Amino acid sequence: MSNRTDKEHVLYEFAAEPAHDRDTLERYLTRYPELTEDLIDLSAELRLNETLELKPAEALPDPGLQAAWKQFLGSRPAKPPDVQVVDLFAPYKGPAFVALAQALKVPRSILTAIRDGLVTPASVPAGFLRRFAQATAVPVESVRASLLGESRVHAALAFKSDTKPTQQTPITFRAFVLKTPMPDDQRALLLSECDEDERP
Repeated sequence: MSNRTDKEHVLYEFAAEPAHDRDTLERYLTRYPELTEDLIDLSAELRLNETLELKPAEALPDPGLQAAWKQFLGSRPAKPPDVQVVDLFAPYKGPAFVALAQALKVPRSILTAIRDGLVTPASVPAGFLRRFAQATAVPVESVRASLLGESRVHAALAFKSDTKPTQQTPITFRAFVLKTPMPDDQRALLLSECDEDERP
């Protein structure tokens, strides 16, 4: 790969494949070994989205699990009046997710962490929320309410795991930014947004 355009073209091509199974991934890894990390990340993202499209009843065949799932969904915090809580990431799958990360000037891992509850929602800085709202055309109040009100536990995936699932304790947005590999200019932007929130 000689430039970013070629890389993005390969990722779009992979996302457009009819199946994102092991054979497809191995075929791309063989052809583009220099994109191993990007292809594995994108493959995981696409497979996660495909799994989450299952209805809870399909993902949880045991009636006891279905009842627990319904109880879990009913335990979400009440949303503030007149603020619409939405699934912020539903429209952003595959190439659209990549494009959203590019528009926000962040690595995909930052968005994935926010979506999957690896980051404490209340620690996401207001500046980032405003930029996210602008990029997604969702009111900033809805972005904030959605992050605080939505459950991020992907129970359907936990039941498919071969090992006992463990829930990772969320960390602050700043801590996640500091430990995530990214270009210096991206890190500086995100940390400056954190700093704005911490000023008296």
